[in-house]
Amino acid sequence: MKVVTVTLNPAVDKTVIVPNFRPERVVRVKEVFIYPSGKGINVARVLVRLGIRAICLGFVGGHFGSFLVEGLTREGIEHDFTTVSDETRINLTIRDPKAGLEVHLVEPGSKVTGEDWQRFIATYERHLSDASWVVLCGSLPPGAPIDAYSQLIRIANEKGVPCALDTSGDALRKGVEAKPKLIKPNRQELAELVGSELDCDEKLRSAVSKVHELGVDVVVVSLGKEGALGSDRKNLWKATPPPVKVVNTIGSGDALLGGLIFALLKNMPFDEAVKFAVAVGTANTLVDGPGYIDLRDLNEIWSETSVRKL
Repeated sequence: MKVVTVTLNPAVDKTVIVPNFRPERVVRVKEVFIYPSGKGINVARVLVRLGIRAICLGFVGGHFGSFLVEGLTREGIEHDFTTVSDETRINLTIRDPKAGLEVHLVEPGSKVTGEDWQRFIATYERHLSDASWVVLCGSLPPGAPIDAYSQLIRIANEKGVPCALDTSGDALRKGVEAKPKLIKPNRQELAELVGSELDCDEKLRSAVSKVHELGVDVVVVSLGKEGALGSDRKNLWKATPPPVKVVNTIGSGDALLGGLIFALLKNMPFDEAVKFAVAVGTANTLVDGPGYIDLRDLNEIWSETSVRKL
């Protein structure tokens, strides 16, 4: 089994821990965490920790691109990135654990040319030959086609490889047109996709039905600390995790998606797959850094996560 994860706009994530943060000219940082990141990379990290082979594709460039690639190599995560001339972005998170503050400063990313895109497509097609799933994640870098995910889904569909899509806005709308097997929006992303507020389970149910009508077989909606809703056209399930002491929220939705893909590869019943995915996403909140889940935490949370049919 091999999962191809695509992160078109990866990043080096830097988190600084600043107790009692104040907007002053000089702010003393207590701790710093730096790691390769981007939604698909976080999914791959989770899958590798769960024992599934995953390879990361996307665009990298410059000093920080080299840092990202070297970091993944040290972690034992396979990669085959397409190199561009622009520098890979840095995303900065400022976290004040005492005040519960978490601020994310997100850069736009490195510019992609038409030639870069064609080189990436060639790499992508090569890796589809032995792929069990493709996971397409995150924002589009400047210069990438607006229908980038739609193109990638159609190519995978032609080769019989199921696709999971986790993005937002126009990229999600265009991607859904190509009928991916699975999407994993959060509540706000789903609301934007269907064009209505989703402030209760009944409205969520209606929105999920609309997405199925567009040709998507599996819809899992991440709901933060409330867990997730999952539908496979047959039934709608809601999985709720136990309360935990949250350390970090970055990458929890990605971890949930990684857990879901693992569960589907292992042919878990769908309700158990949603339950497991929520447990993985929750385990991510206990550690600093996206996808660095502890399997002992995961197993304990999984046993305490509930799932019910709606």
